[in-house]
Amino acid sequence: MMISNWLGKNNSLLLEYDHIDDTNLSEFENQIEEVEKFYRFSKIEEITGRIRNKKGQGLAAVLFKNPRKSVLLRAIPFLIGKNIPFTIFLRPDCIGLNRLPMEEELDFYSKAYPKKITAEILCQKKNEAWKAPDAVDVFLRGLRREVGPLPLDLIDPTLFFCTWGKLIELPKELVEWGVTLYVGPQKTDLVGHGIYFMRQQLKLTPKVARISSSIDAGAWNVESLSALNLVGCISNGKGAVTHESQWWDLPIWCF
Repeated sequence: MMISNWLGKNNSLLLEYDHIDDTNLSEFENQIEEVEKFYRFSKIEEITGRIRNKKGQGLAAVLFKNPRKSVLLRAIPFLIGKNIPFTIFLRPDCIGLNRLPMEEELDFYSKAYPKKITAEILCQKKNEAWKAPDAVDVFLRGLRREVGPLPLDLIDPTLFFCTWGKLIELPKELVEWGVTLYVGPQKTDLVGHGIYFMRQQLKLTPKVARISSSIDAGAWNVESLSALNLVGCISNGKGAVTHESQWWDLPIWCF
């Protein structure tokens, strides 16, 4: 993998990661070191600020889709050692509860109990999750009672999310907090409650968001995002951030 600076100072890269295990840790470190040769690492808020002010870019941001234990165990110590800032997107409903996002729990249940959770049911419930999360949560609770427990023997324990206590220990000068939008804007009250809870725990309000790949990419727009006082949002698009990019529709760079 090679990165060149052909993109120029008018472009920035958003590097997104999730679960970091022993099989992809070296690749993660190599990518960071390669990008560092050509771009200055920053937080997303600086990148979107440059978009608003029509300034040059030449920046890169490291994003983690979830606060998984593997991220704090393997990836973040490497970044802290290099004084590289990073952004962690949170789903408050999963933190400290030893739960995974609903769509991931559905996947594991389907693998463990394929006769009970067919491919058709799995697809249906995953599609419902962003429109009616409460109903899908009730469905999952029913699975635990009637089908069996979440199959922990199939799950890497570092996939689970960290506790609030571990998160607030991260260096404030390096970490940027974001919120994951895993429901549509018709559930703005649910998102707002999550942001309020984040503010209570972290003593600050998240200014950036990412739209989960499990929901309709067009569900959120600039008006609904602005109502949450956000200054940047990661969409499901791919590519580099350019002077033509919009703060509410930021793409992810793919190697």
